[in-house]
Amino acid sequence: MAHKLRLGPIAVFLTVVAIILTTLATLTIATSRADTVLAERFATMTAIRYSLEKEGNEFLYEVTQKLESGASLNSISDLNRTGDGLYEYKAEKDGYELKIRLAPQGPDSFSIEEWKITKIWNEEELSQDIWLG
Repeated sequence: MAHKLRLGPIAVFLTVVAIILTTLATLTIATSRADTVLAERFATMTAIRYSLEKEGNEFLYEVTQKLESGASLNSISDLNRTGDGLYEYKAEKDGYELKIRLAPQGPDSFSIEEWKITKIWNEEELSQDIWLG
């Protein structure tokens, strides 16, 4: 007597498993690509921020050298005097801005009142990313 092998339930089960595995593989690839894009954006942003930090430190070193040689904060061309008696330096790079505010502490010294790196707001750039339906 021959035994009949019914493949119906096994075929359905294997089809469902194959669909699930394909879906999980697709999600894994999509997630890894998104992670790569975010990592590259973060690396670019970090490089820009570090270069601005370096530029700010080099500028403060130059200011210190000029003050030690007898110059005043008023005579340094890259510094702008603000209304509250502070001196301000700004540097921009690739859509980011470094703002340093210095307060005079005497004829040859200063204190750093503010050191801030911000992303420059660009309304037109942001509106292109919004889906309008």
